[in-house]
Amino acid sequence: MSGPNKLSAGCWRFIGLATAFPFFVLVVSGCGPGDGKVLVTGVVTFDGNPMPNGYVIFTPEGGGTPVAGSILDGNFAFSAPPGIHRVEIEASRFVGPKNPIMGLQAREQYVPSRYNSASTLSQEVKPQGTNVCDFTLSSEAR
Repeated sequence: MSGPNKLSAGCWRFIGLATAFPFFVLVVSGCGPGDGKVLVTGVVTFDGNPMPNGYVIFTPEGGGTPVAGSILDGNFAFSAPPGIHRVEIEASRFVGPKNPIMGLQAREQYVPSRYNSASTLSQEVKPQGTNVCDFTLSSEAR
């Protein structure tokens, strides 16, 4: 049965292969198991409270591609390559009223720069075992 709304079995086979191909590429290119990365988990607190949301970014010492994980209710989990990493923690919050024309609201980075752009935080990621990294941040100047 053919018609304007019917696809042949060959078309469905092509659609299935085209859909599966990107996943195959990701696994083969090293974004899946066996890529040498290990799980890193932890908790981020800010002024004694779990950070509601944000990002933890690990950049390998000596260069390399940074990896990041989202913070949600203070918790984060992502995969990182073993080694020493420079750590940056970023979070922003809404400030001021929404723009009545665009419907957008401005955001500000509220985490002090000593934890992100001027960070001196570092963390070792071990190739085996558990990598739990907790970060306690403060708005107080040191």
